[in-house]
Amino acid sequence: MEPLGPALGAARSGNGNFGIVTSLTYKVAPLTSVAYLQVTWPGLGDLHEVFDAWQRVAPFTDPRLGTQVEVHPDEILLFAVLADGSEAEARKLLAPILSIGNPTVTVQIGGWGDVYAGFQIPNEDEPAKWKFFSQFTREPFPEKAVSVIQAFMEKAPSPDSNFFTQAFGSGAQRQEPFGGAAFPHRDALFYSEPGVGWGTRGEPDSDDAVTPIAQTWIAEFSQALRPYVDGAYVNVPNIGMAEWETAYWGRNFPRLRKVKAKYDPHNVFQYEQSIPPATL
Repeated sequence: MEPLGPALGAARSGNGNFGIVTSLTYKVAPLTSVAYLQVTWPGLGDLHEVFDAWQRVAPFTDPRLGTQVEVHPDEILLFAVLADGSEAEARKLLAPILSIGNPTVTVQIGGWGDVYAGFQIPNEDEPAKWKFFSQFTREPFPEKAVSVIQAFMEKAPSPDSNFFTQAFGSGAQRQEPFGGAAFPHRDALFYSEPGVGWGTRGEPDSDDAVTPIAQTWIAEFSQALRPYVDGAYVNVPNIGMAEWETAYWGRNFPRLRKVKAKYDPHNVFQYEQSIPPATL
């Protein structure tokens, strides 16, 4: 019998390349209390300092602390969740970032489920259309890269445009799971997405005039960041991306093609950027 590793690792490649998952079994750990901080800087004047402090602190801090930064046209947001920790402990870990400018800090202490539910945006309040571009970064952004972000946000096509980034840090994402996995970006410093949302739900075609502007903006934004990023996330696919095979799966791509040839030799699970079976 073939070892579990190749098949299980391949199934973790993302985007349904090998079959349909009919059931999952999870081993969960209780998370009874978290400290959740939302930090807001009005405008973009502090962007260079905030982003540089964040990228040099967040990926290397306590692995219990998860953080993400969102840059919007009119503000900078930092979200931080400390598992099984206090507000004082979270503030101490984030001190180099919180000391910049004069941000507003709100804090919530509670169970993870309640905290998570509290910061979700209702579907009806979301834009009708979204476009993201996924990417990973292995070296800190230089000043030029942060200037690119600021320049594009200052000419954003909609209030829902943003640059989202999440620190990888030293947690579980750096460790390959039992059975292997096809995810090749475990050495990334952070993950990010330039994104744009536009249109009104329930009003089809009401914002068609914005569509070409938004699509051009996100394409130019992502292209301007290419010198500073690497790869892409298969579950946030970049349509039309060159060399998507290595961007998503890196050196795992040839191995995944061999697994595909065994389990789906007729390429039933096929789409624009799917893994093709290996050929002899």
